Amino acid sequence: MAEWYGACMFLGVEVSRERYGAFAELRARQAGAFTRAQAMAHGITDKVLLGRRRARQLQRVHVGVYVDFTGPLPWETRMWAALLACGPGAALTGTSALRRYGVAGSWSDERIHVAVPHARRVEPKSGVVVTRHRHLSALVQASREPPAVRLEVALLVTAGAEQDVSRRAAVLFDACRQRRTTAVRLLAELDSLPELPGRRILRRILGEAAEGVQSFLEQAYLRRVERAHGLPRARRQVRAVEGGAVVYRDNEYSPYGVLVELDGQIGHAETTSRWRDMTRDNAAAMSGKLTLRFGYHLVGEPCAAAAQVVAALRLRGWTGTPRACSATCPVT
Repeated sequence: MAEWYGACMFLGVEVSRERYGAFAELRARQAGAFTRAQAMAHGITDKVLLGRRRARQLQRVHVGVYVDFTGPLPWETRMWAALLACGPGAALTGTSALRRYGVAGSWSDERIHVAVPHARRVEPKSGVVVTRHRHLSALVQASREPPAVRLEVALLVTAGAEQDVSRRAAVLFDACRQRRTTAVRLLAELDSLPELPGRRILRRILGEAAEGVQSFLEQAYLRRVERAHGLPRARRQVRAVEGGAVVYRDNEYSPYGVLVELDGQIGHAETTSRWRDMTRDNAAAMSGKLTLRFGYHLVGEPCAAAAQVVAALRLRGWTGTPRACSATCPVT
């Protein structure tokens, strides 16, 4: 932005260099955004703000909120502007908080999601989604700037807002797979959100995540293959060391030496991935383990997959009795 100190002197307003420096630091910390109240606290008058706007050296984003440059607003500047516009106690939530935390995901919603105390009424603002929360201060990450709800709260709020159940699961599974949090921590945080929609479904998803499920395909295997057909319970995400490298087995039926690996990539055509999978399967075979590998086809043909797992388990000594999930199910 143009030199505020010189601009203020030109308009006949005396601003000390100390106040000017503090105001410049404040704007830099807030990605160029500031409020009218912040400007006035540093000796900047409405007359100065109006002059800067007319000179196209700043722009107003919301009522009482400005940025110290013109042109398109980066996401971080829009984020700060939204928080400042919503007033004290406001905090990032949902996908905006996840984006700020650096959680990887397909966060296509460019709107800024802001939570405010339940007693506060906020006028609608362009590009801002405002939600009201009781006891919001208890959900906010202490001493974080900009203010944001805790990571687990943001994940649960984001998952709860998804209409598609598979998308809800993906949000939570992905965060656990990225080692950003754990199912146990998410389950504990769920109790602090009694008004969150879909809590029963989220709790079930998190229960599966606590068992080691980390993707939609792994969830489908657990529900449609293993549980639906009465198979023994596998250990999931079993850590192993192969050739000095750490790998994780998707499903391991330990007493029988049977592994079930799930390929989440459609087609799984990438050469490096194929070679890595072959190497892992070969290493398991040399250690006496039998590996079965399934892709997304098991979602549509869970009974066929179950029949193969049953055959492998019986080959390795399982004497249990599977159950058919329907009259036409081939599992016996």
